[in-house]
Amino acid sequence: MSDRSGAVEIDPSVCYRHPGRQSWVLCQRCGRTVCPECQIQAPVGVHCPECVAETSGGVSWRPNNVAPLKPKRRRRTEQRVRTMLQPAGAEVSAPSVMLGAAIVLFVVGSFTPLPAALLAAASSTSGVSPLPLPELQVWRYLTAPFISSFGGITFGSVVFFALSAVFFWLTAPQLNRMLGTRLFLVVAGVGAFVGNAAMVISVGVGSGLSTILFASFAALLVVVWDDRQVRTQILIMIGVNLLISVALGGAGLPALVGGMLGGAGSLWLIRNGPAKGWKDRTPALIIGAVCAALVLLAVLRSGAL
Repeated sequence: MSDRSGAVEIDPSVCYRHPGRQSWVLCQRCGRTVCPECQIQAPVGVHCPECVAETSGGVSWRPNNVAPLKPKRRRRTEQRVRTMLQPAGAEVSAPSVMLGAAIVLFVVGSFTPLPAALLAAASSTSGVSPLPLPELQVWRYLTAPFISSFGGITFGSVVFFALSAVFFWLTAPQLNRMLGTRLFLVVAGVGAFVGNAAMVISVGVGSGLSTILFASFAALLVVVWDDRQVRTQILIMIGVNLLISVALGGAGLPALVGGMLGGAGSLWLIRNGPAKGWKDRTPALIIGAVCAALVLLAVLRSGAL
């Protein structure tokens, strides 16, 4: 992570004030990593000492055995809304653009099936696409996450989209800050491609933010694997979401599992390839070969050829 003045990049897994201390807790205002000593309790999450100074000491350290003063409800609500809409002081980020596109297409798709017909991942037997051989239209595997409505709107579709959007906004911006925009887009793209290809192979229709969401979950797991406590929390979160999917019928399970494999696999390859002595392009070649094999399998599975 670096500031606009071109400061030396700091490992995102260590405290920015104490490079020898590993931590996975981020300041809710600036997004920098802070160790327990530097964590200052705020109405929402924690802040770093510099952000506290910039806000004129709006939050402060408190002993654990002293009950905190109850803040005014209005101030607490305003702080939560501000954090949700603009986490860590971010301006315009890749996750915000992606979520904005998903919201726009959800609204448009509620009135016309055209976005789904052109952008959803589907097999030739699904009847979704008016174009022949949708399995070979590779852009669909990447654009399907932005499609959540198919020409109509129901209470269930609104609830599902809202939950996906909230979990996406709580997860993707943090991963984007940890990895950087370029690597985040690679992880999200591969997760979307693999997850939606898995849906087409299962003769389903790939759509919704779930593939990118679970790719983000899995990538976070790779990043924090050495931290047992955080790792356990993420595993529990993934397990709960998978159980919910199974309880609802399990129709979207291939997308979730595929998204996790794509997200975790791509990040692991890119991070560990150089350490194994691979050439720089080797991870990209492996990812490309896997995606091509999935497209071919989708075509053969649907019997389109």
